Order: sequence, then C-alpha cells, then structure tokens
Amino acid sequence: MRIKTGIRGFDETIQGGIVPNRIYVVSGPPGSGKTTFGVQFLAYGAGTGTPGLYVSLTRGSEATIESMSNYNLNIPILIERGKLLFMDAKSVAVYGDADTTINPSTIYSEIVNTVRKHAIKRLVIDSMSTLRFSIRDRRSEDEEVGRFIQNLKLLDVTTILLSEMIDPSVYATEQYACDGLIFHHNFMRGRSMVRAIQVIKMCGTAHDCEMRKLGFAEDGLFVAGKIV
Repeated sequence: MRIKTGIRGFDETIQGGIVPNRIYVVSGPPGSGKTTFGVQFLAYGAGTGTPGLYVSLTRGSEATIESMSNYNLNIPILIERGKLLFMDAKSVAVYGDADTTINPSTIYSEIVNTVRKHAIKRLVIDSMSTLRFSIRDRRSEDEEVGRFIQNLKLLDVTTILLSEMIDPSVYATEQYACDGLIFHHNFMRGRSMVRAIQVIKMCGTAHDCEMRKLGFAEDGLFVAGKIV
C-alpha cells in the first residue's frame, strides 16, 4: 500500500507514492520549495480526509499559513474543518533566557499530545536544523536527534522532516536514519536559476537518482522531466 504525496509528477517516479507510517527527509537550500512540499503533502491528505499536522520550529505558523494560502490548496478551509493543523513549538530560547527547558524531548511531547488528540496521520516538522539548535550539549547532538527520530517511528504516522542542506556531499544523522531521502537543488545553468528534485533513498521502492525539474504553479509544486 502506498499513499500519494500530492506533488504533481512526483509520485510517478516512486511507484505511485510513499509507504505510509515511515519517516522521510526533504533536504535543500533556502528557497528550494521544502516548505511548499511539506504543506502540499499535508493539504492533499487533509483534502481526502486524512488529518495532518505542520510543526513549526523556525518561524510562526501564521507566516507559513499566509504564504501557503497563495496556492490553490484550500488551506483556510482545511484548517476550519480541523483536517489541517499548524503548531508552533519554540525550539530556541527567548533571547537572554538561560533557563529554557525547550529541547527535543519537550518538542516530542507536544507532538505526541497533538497527534493523539486529533488522530493525526500525516506529520511535517520544520526544521531539523532548528531542532539541533535546541540541543545544548553539542557532544550529544547526533544521539539526541537519533533518539528523537526513533521515538517518532513509534507514532505510526507518515512523517516528513524538513532539513536545510548546504553541502549535498555531507550527510546528517536524520538522513541516515530515515526511510526516504529527497534532495531539492538550486543551481545556475548559464544565466538562469534551475530548481530540481532528486530521490536519493526510498526504502522498498524502485527509483532512479536522476535530477528532475521542479517548478511552482498555482496548485503548488510540480515535477517535470529529467534534467540532461
């Protein structure tokens, strides 16, 4: 059984969709469409009756809702119906507050409570980069991230973790621990900026690792042909 992401042209490259109740990582540089990918994934599920939750660690959910509402994804309607939820989880201490207790454990507790209360089946966390900033002891950073992901797997929810990527040759803990890894790329070709998407890993799925054109339309992201 597979579920569709709702990203036009993408599901066809991964045998019709992703396997549910697994963890996937979408990594890319700023402006490459990671947030749109995540919200579009949730909105598609919500539109078919599957409740979704977007957890914002980086910026307020209001800003995300406002920018994503410019697409034809019915975001306000889905929120009103209770099928699409946005939650702010402060992962960074208030400036000057040295006694904050925010950390991966408290963030996870907030997520668990919301998932159970609203029967959430699709989850997006934005972003893993910010989650790392909440870990005080840098020596235990990878261990904390690994524990966070292992606990997420206990939720039986299809989860997408958004992660900043500057150097695609350097892999983070979440990229090793996930069931699927998708890269977004921005690069110059001649005098034009090209956006691309690339499936690096997708457990149990026949796929290639070719880069494909990634574009923005009125209904969100779409994937076109291979980049040659």
